[in-house]
Amino acid sequence: MSFARPVAFRYLQSSRENRFFSWITILSLLGLAIGVAALIVVLSVINGFEYELRNRFLQANAHIMAYRYPAGMVNPDKWSKLIERDFKADVQGTSPFIHYETMAKHGAVMQGVLVRGINPELREKVQSMKGLIEPASALDDLQQEISLSTKGTHAPELPGIILGSGLLGILNVKVGDSIHLIAPSENRFSDMKRFKVLGTYNSGLKHYDNRLVIMSLNAAQTFFNMGEVVTGLEIGLFDADKSPEIARKMEEKYNLSFREWQSYNRPLFEAMERERFVIALIVAMVVLVAGFNILTTVFVSVSQRQRDISILKALGARNGQITGLFLIQSLCIGVGGSIVGCILAVGISYVLVTYPFIELPEPYFLKSLPVHYSPIVYAGVSGAAILVCLVAGLYPAFVASRVVPTEGIKGTGQAL
Repeated sequence: MSFARPVAFRYLQSSRENRFFSWITILSLLGLAIGVAALIVVLSVINGFEYELRNRFLQANAHIMAYRYPAGMVNPDKWSKLIERDFKADVQGTSPFIHYETMAKHGAVMQGVLVRGINPELREKVQSMKGLIEPASALDDLQQEISLSTKGTHAPELPGIILGSGLLGILNVKVGDSIHLIAPSENRFSDMKRFKVLGTYNSGLKHYDNRLVIMSLNAAQTFFNMGEVVTGLEIGLFDADKSPEIARKMEEKYNLSFREWQSYNRPLFEAMERERFVIALIVAMVVLVAGFNILTTVFVSVSQRQRDISILKALGARNGQITGLFLIQSLCIGVGGSIVGCILAVGISYVLVTYPFIELPEPYFLKSLPVHYSPIVYAGVSGAAILVCLVAGLYPAFVASRVVPTEGIKGTGQAL
């Protein structure tokens, strides 16, 4: 079969008598390349969604939340020590928190918000928020309020808050301004309190950035008249993927409710898995169409080369060698199309990342299309495309191997 490779390469080259076939080959290769590029970009974007959402959910939320609803947790320090002692190998830190929904007001604008009271120092051991807060010193200011309260010193007359970046625009305020928050009570307007905006919170998730207000734990307890009670504990793990297993063990051991980060948006991730399969199946049809084009290309090659095939068989070439010759031709188109397709996919992905000109609407959480480069996706799609090309070339190669030497030399091209 030593002659098959050079002959197959020669058949792919343009010649004066064979320009039409060369154009068909180029168009088939480009069709395959476009299909490969489209499938890679689609899978990269879907994987990017899942990758970005996972990372941002992990930044915005603790791995596990422990709470006692609706009474709240009376002694969070006791529970923190207990959990950190019993699950020392898995838990990297715990932090008390307060979650409360209320209204924010600035000028004539009122907006529903979610207040989160935290202890920044303890929260850092659970999950770092420094990359989400600007300026980072805003967290130090909140920690200073807690330190003053612990020492018995009067807290600042105007407590500080950190607003989500989207909420900042909704309320039309900037860092350094002040807004009013309304504490839930029968007489809502008498319980409005002013807070100073210290910084912004930007997780990249619109449903957080458009609603979240962060304040110190002490300020939240005072504002909502909770005394020493907190909503619950945020628990950070060394391995975030073990959250369901650890949460189940904690629930069996303690008289508390636990919820892991995966359950916050499980329907979203399940929907993305289904969409990945359906969209990939639809886009894969482009590769299958390109496979039919390659089948046509190899058939044309077989019909044009029947005289050559007859001569080769007259010289002693076996049927298997003739089949291999045209399979190599299909393989060359598949490999060439896959390489060009991968290059196109990298270029398109680079443009999407560098110039995020596609702005996503509200339901998609993220502001622009994310792209996750995965060697597995590139290799998998390329391998599948090459396999399609080989399968497409099987029948034409079989037909070529059945050409009768005497008929092919006469020009009739009749096969057995």
